[in-house]
Amino acid sequence: MKLKKLIFLYFLLPAGFAAPAAKSYNASADQFPLRIHPNGKHVTDNNGKPFLMVTDVAWQLLRKLNYTDAVQYMDIRKSQSFNTFVLQLLPALPNQKNVHKIAPFQDNDINKPNEAYFDYLEKIVTAAKERNLVIGIVVSRKSWNVVFDSKKEDDWKDYGRFVGKRFAKYPNIIWIVSEEEYQSASQFSAIAEGLRISTENNNLVASLSTCSPSNLAHNAANRSDLKFVIPDSTVTFGEYETLANWQKNSGQLSQQPFLISNSEFPKEITDQSALIRNQAYQSIMSSAAGFCHMSTIKNFYPTWKVNITKDGAEYIHHFVKILKGIPWEYMYPNHTPGLLPDSTDQRQIGTVSLTNNRLSMLYIPESKPVLLDLTKLKGNDFQIVWYSPRTGRRWTGASITASTGALITPPDAQTGWDWILLVGARE
Repeated sequence: MKLKKLIFLYFLLPAGFAAPAAKSYNASADQFPLRIHPNGKHVTDNNGKPFLMVTDVAWQLLRKLNYTDAVQYMDIRKSQSFNTFVLQLLPALPNQKNVHKIAPFQDNDINKPNEAYFDYLEKIVTAAKERNLVIGIVVSRKSWNVVFDSKKEDDWKDYGRFVGKRFAKYPNIIWIVSEEEYQSASQFSAIAEGLRISTENNNLVASLSTCSPSNLAHNAANRSDLKFVIPDSTVTFGEYETLANWQKNSGQLSQQPFLISNSEFPKEITDQSALIRNQAYQSIMSSAAGFCHMSTIKNFYPTWKVNITKDGAEYIHHFVKILKGIPWEYMYPNHTPGLLPDSTDQRQIGTVSLTNNRLSMLYIPESKPVLLDLTKLKGNDFQIVWYSPRTGRRWTGASITASTGALITPPDAQTGWDWILLVGARE
């Protein structure tokens, strides 16, 4: 009843007014630790409220940033409406150290942790907690295989246990275990088990894949609560459409909550922000638990303080603002087959709907009229609402009667603009 009332009020609001606040994505201290939604597709806070994960990739934070810069990074990302960031606990290579020239282990032995190294990580975790930010910590990586493979299952478990116990009091942590093609399932299981048995808050334990998998079907050998898919290879413009289509359809395959990051693009593609924005909305259309933003910031080059406002980050606030008033967490892809009669639109436009087929959300990557068969939705009279992901602006469109050939036109046909279209029954 509450959801129906929210949708009804939402469509009655004139343009320029905000929708009723169904949820908040600016985390507060009592929201942690995060939990898995009962539908198995999304994440909630500790109180059961839907939590849209808006994540930034900060892989080399421990290696590149001192505390002052790390806090500045967190403050900027929070001001941009990010609520989560992910980093690598270990340096890129076993012979590397953190920003204070401290190695994670003595003699590269995972059973001999360097307390000073983990003290600095604790300062970062504490600063994130003070800002109500979730921090995802990746505890293993394939570049360290030579070190981990020299150990046994009990050693891997002890490593997970040490890390979990060392940070047991921090509910804002998500533990992430890498599951790359060259890492054994037994290593993943042992580290994950060590983390689980040592936590006080039942923190989520996630998995990480850095290549686009062919599907997201649950792998029983690697049990995790949440899956991060963060590709580490650059895609050309020609490969982008194929990857976007894979992303749009991937939600049907997943049996656990997941996040997909945007692709990396070659420097020749100048307007990367538009492509990253496109992939953010395609994530939601694939029934992801949010969006994982990746840019050159992950490596913290000397220019990071200039670039942190670019590469799609400038649109994250609009992304969060738009989704606040939409019950995206109750919507599923391809629940209304036939809503888009045109085969080209079916390939290009992402669609999610409520299970009662009374509300659909469409992401239209380019400004053009869209043909809808409204008889595939339940209802006789429908209200149209438009959002611009580029500006965050909202338009209330026309009220229309159900028909097989309703041609819906964006309110501002500027070239290159993308659109969110809501179609909801007025009854």
